[in-house]
Amino acid sequence: MKRSLGVLSQWLLMTAASAFLFIQFFRLNAWLFSWLEHAQGINWVFLPAGFRVLLVLGMGLPGAVGIFCANLWLDTDSIGAQGWLSVLLTAAASGLGPWAIKYWMESRQLLDRHLHHITASRLLHFVLVYAVVNAVLHQTIRWSFDLSNSKPWLDVWPMFVGDAMGALAILYTVKFSLTWLRQRANKRA
Repeated sequence: MKRSLGVLSQWLLMTAASAFLFIQFFRLNAWLFSWLEHAQGINWVFLPAGFRVLLVLGMGLPGAVGIFCANLWLDTDSIGAQGWLSVLLTAAASGLGPWAIKYWMESRQLLDRHLHHITASRLLHFVLVYAVVNAVLHQTIRWSFDLSNSKPWLDVWPMFVGDAMGALAILYTVKFSLTWLRQRANKRA
């Protein structure tokens, strides 16, 4: 019983941390790149996409659920205009989409479940598949609920580019930061 309570509290903590961090990256992206916004919710550089990748690869399902919850929080103001179903589907696409891609790639042995021996090409493959699926899902949902203002074939491209650029920017920043930290630690030793 104690073990299951510990696992549940760890799961809840990871979910809450990922939701908080995703919201903060969403706000940071709005502050840094609002001038690159193509349309409402579509940006040519979208850093939270990179954070989605990190959270899902690092935390798995708790990270995905945290992203789902963060999207619900961020989209509460659009519930009246779009309705609950649209907001729920968008949150599911945002959080559970990258997790489903990770699961699919693991089942095809393109990614190791514990990320052992992850290569740059496999990570790039994950980012590109994720960016395509995310852009198509989001634009399909938008088109399904707002036929008059939706331009899915026009809007899917900037969303794909923004997700791919944001994911690559975050991943390379983390990679270079870890290399820098490792070098500093080696100098001290």
